Amino acid sequence: MKAFFEHPPEHTFKQGDLVTCTCHNRVAIIVHLYDDHEDIPMNMAKIWWISKPDKHSTNLWMHTIARLKKYELAEVEGEVE
Repeated sequence: MKAFFEHPPEHTFKQGDLVTCTCHNRVAIIVHLYDDHEDIPMNMAKIWWISKPDKHSTNLWMHTIARLKKYELAEVEGEVE
C-alpha cells in the first residue's frame, strides 16, 4: 500500500490503454490514473482486468503505475496474420 503514495514515475499511459504488469502477467484496461492530483500525486491506477488473475475476487483493481507496461498485441502467442 505504501507504494501508492510514492512519487509517480514518468509515463505515457492514458485512460483506455491496454496494460500488463510484472506481477500478475494478465491484460487490463486503465480506468483511471491518480498521478495528476496537485495536492498528492499518487503512483496508482485503477484498472479492469480483461482476464482476471485467479487470486482476485473482482476485475476492478488498484495497481501501482510503476509496475505497469503497455500491452503490445505482438505479445500474444500464435498471433493471427
